[in-house]
Amino acid sequence: MFRDAGYQPESAGLLLAGVTALGVPIALLMPTLAGRLGSLRPLVLGLTTASTLAYLGLAFAPRGAALLWIALLAIGQGAFPLILTAIGLRARTAEGTVALSAFAQSTGYVIAALGPLMVGILYEATGGWTAPIGFLLGALAVQTVAGMAIARPRYVEDE
Repeated sequence: MFRDAGYQPESAGLLLAGVTALGVPIALLMPTLAGRLGSLRPLVLGLTTASTLAYLGLAFAPRGAALLWIALLAIGQGAFPLILTAIGLRARTAEGTVALSAFAQSTGYVIAALGPLMVGILYEATGGWTAPIGFLLGALAVQTVAGMAIARPRYVEDE
């Protein structure tokens, strides 16, 4: 996206690297935040909002505030360590954690693997970023609904 917005390859690469550089400390903080909060809902909504703003910013003003979009994208990607943390928070026993982890990770990775492929296919088919960003926003809507369900204070063993 940054290359299409006119950034030189080096600058676009540095912006992309910024997502990872900012995302690592966020990922390290996520388990602590999730464990201290009484509800995961604020985290789910905050992370989804950050991603939504980042995608919209990248779509409509990629050059206008690139560093802001990168920061918001890094924050939004904290959803991945949050879900890994939630696995442990939503099980009472080691067996429950294993069962929930096996289901969530096997299903999640299969679904997640399709994301980059779909973005690439949509970009190639349309020659622009509108359809891929629309797809990503749709995925965020699903993430929000699923995240709010997971955020409810209940345990897998109670089901």
